[in-house]
Amino acid sequence: MNNDISISTEKFKFKFRVSGILLVDNRILTVKINNNDFYCFPGGHVELMEDTKDAIIREFREETNIDVKIERLLYITENFFKGNLGNFHELGFYYLLKPINNVIAQDFELVEKDKDENVNLKFEWKKIGELNNFKPEFIKNELDFNNKSIKHLIIKDDRII
Repeated sequence: MNNDISISTEKFKFKFRVSGILLVDNRILTVKINNNDFYCFPGGHVELMEDTKDAIIREFREETNIDVKIERLLYITENFFKGNLGNFHELGFYYLLKPINNVIAQDFELVEKDKDENVNLKFEWKKIGELNNFKPEFIKNELDFNNKSIKHLIIKDDRII
């Protein structure tokens, strides 16, 4: 049974996501999913009756096999964008994470079983200034670890029908 919080209509898709920003040795863990042409932060959908903190810890363990603890919430985003599968309205929580155990910033690949489908995950550790071909695009200009407040961002793609 799929407990992800998401809604799909003929024209639009809504999803409630969490993303983790894991920083080790001044590098950030990024992931390319199923040979997409872009990278993003590891994470996934929040499930019904699950809070966002539990969701990011679960998603990180499922996708990376890395146990993490939350340092703090960095961003809450309302992102309206046109993707390969249509028009999206995404509510996102972005957490700064720390590994619980020692982690070496070395690239790796995994296959995750997600809703009875194999998902190929290619993880790469990137320097903060190297977030090219990255989505969501706003993160390249917004990523700030020194700001101690939570930023709320509303991003609207003018290509949405």
